[in-house]
Amino acid sequence: MADIMDILLSTTRLVTTTQLNHQEATTVVLHQELSSPAHDVWAACTEPGRIQEWFLPISGDLAIGGHYSLEGNASGEVLECNPGRSFRVSWVMGAGPDSELVFTVTPTNTDHALVELRHTATVDPDLMGTYGPGAVGVGWDATLLGLYQYLRGIPTGPSNPLPTHAMQSFFEASSDAWATAAIAHGAEADGARAAAVRTTAFYTGTDSSGAS
Repeated sequence: MADIMDILLSTTRLVTTTQLNHQEATTVVLHQELSSPAHDVWAACTEPGRIQEWFLPISGDLAIGGHYSLEGNASGEVLECNPGRSFRVSWVMGAGPDSELVFTVTPTNTDHALVELRHTATVDPDLMGTYGPGAVGVGWDATLLGLYQYLRGIPTGPSNPLPTHAMQSFFEASSDAWATAAIAHGAEADGARAAAVRTTAFYTGTDSSGAS
């Protein structure tokens, strides 16, 4: 449990506004330093055989211009790749909004690396008001937790779920952290905190808002 909270506390979160396909979009940004060399982090996030060990099975062509699919999750196109350093992909979930993901890994010394994850999406204002940036950000916190555990040799993935009480605490803390990031970006504090409660309920399966 300590490791879970440690990675939450050591992750930096930002919320920014930008343009995507000539529309106003919201970007959530996560920075996390991992105690693994950059080449190992890169391999864990780009080699299909390793991705499925901590995230999801992936299929398709991972070269620039190729299309990929994560089983039961997102699909998209590989838009850019700087081998060993960064990639940019489109990120499509069902009939969801336009979305892009940029992943960057930077060595900080021989055995540590800084990961930056940027997810930009055009989001319906009502949906943003209901859940805030945590609707996306909490999922990426969970993803970085899986990567962190995998690189440390801790069993992870769907076949090795964390205890329910630990995930409850994780989702609450992550949602609250994203509320803080939203407030720093200019969101009204009470509304951001209320959105965090709804985001926690969504991730824990207790959401009764009827949102899909």
